[in-house]
Amino acid sequence: MRMKVIAALLVIAIAITWPVSQYELNAAVNKPAHYKNKVIVLMYHHIDGKESEATISPSRFGTQMKLLKENGYNVISVEQFLDFMQKKAKVPDNAVVITFDDGYESFDQYAVPIMKKYHFVATHFIIGSSSDKQNVQTKHLNWDTMRKLKAEGFSFYSHTYNQHDYAPLDKKGRKTGPKLSNPIYLKDKGRAETQKEYLARVEADAQLMEKRLKTELNNTYQMIAFPYGVFNRAAKQLEKNAGVTLFFTTQPGINKPGSDEVFRLNAGTPALTGSKFLGMMKKYG
Repeated sequence: MRMKVIAALLVIAIAITWPVSQYELNAAVNKPAHYKNKVIVLMYHHIDGKESEATISPSRFGTQMKLLKENGYNVISVEQFLDFMQKKAKVPDNAVVITFDDGYESFDQYAVPIMKKYHFVATHFIIGSSSDKQNVQTKHLNWDTMRKLKAEGFSFYSHTYNQHDYAPLDKKGRKTGPKLSNPIYLKDKGRAETQKEYLARVEADAQLMEKRLKTELNNTYQMIAFPYGVFNRAAKQLEKNAGVTLFFTTQPGINKPGSDEVFRLNAGTPALTGSKFLGMMKKYG
């Protein structure tokens, strides 16, 4: 018994005198790590009381955030994540990045207050034209709101300026495809875009979006979430030419350093109960 007491005192003494990082302290307080030197990126879209395919309720989102906190997940910023991917910077065990797509105002209305409760941050990939023109049925974030949220630790990056749409690829419109990755049919000209026209459209969009983000938010990092997760080599290169260095897909998986393409897990679906959400995290972790 005496030896056990002495051993316990030694452990306490070492813990007091031995320098530990904040990450290690977090790991000690939280649940044991089930992955190290990897990052899970979660994907959400819209939050509303009426759930649908890509819309979840505030209560469902709140449950997920609570489960992250209670089960030892450590939410990091997307900027920390970029340094991890490109420079192999250290991240805490069970590291998670929270992302939203499309730029809905529900992010500020519902998601931000819940995340603040747990001291979490997130990034939002916005559609530039929707924020500029507010020409959409579901209200999008405006630049003033984004500036306010950026000062509070949230961040905003590209979901293209105006390429988040499906468009006809032929005269009869029977075939459609994502605008970012396809030459589209030009009704006024009675033909499909040439490859040169397609590339010029994508390049102009990429340059405009990055310019708007720098002008309005003074962004220094440059990232994009591809609309619908669809892209091709040419579109990716044109985004690179505009300064983008990290590319977010919709492919599921866990992220290791060294890649410029990011896996994301779709957590923004009403099909996920709390237990299924944790099961998804455990599966990829």
